[in-house]
Amino acid sequence: MLALAAATALVVGGFAVASCGDDEEGESEGSDLTAIRCPLAPTGEQVAGVEQYEPAEDAFDTDELVGMPVEEARATAAEHGCRIVISVKDGRGIPVPIDINPRRIYVYTENDVVTVIEGVGGGL
Repeated sequence: MLALAAATALVVGGFAVASCGDDEEGESEGSDLTAIRCPLAPTGEQVAGVEQYEPAEDAFDTDELVGMPVEEARATAAEHGCRIVISVKDGRGIPVPIDINPRRIYVYTENDVVTVIEGVGGGL
């Protein structure tokens, strides 16, 4: 019984501490490490003989293409020097180039609207 009371006190205390602090949520600092950005630039490093890439200085977050009609997404990508390749259209896979191209954005579409960003660059 004493153990149950102690556990309950810890849980209640934990909620009290968690609710303390600033009620305003501030913007986090730094960049979104999960963003898929285009274009990519070579880092000059190789891992197991494969060139490594990182977002170029002028890269944009490809997530902004989601929800756009394909032609609008192509125009937006082109403004950044990138190109759209549809890899899944209306639930069906489409053959795509497998070479690495750091300016190629692979997307899924439904009814000619971009629904998913699969990745940038390509390769196997």
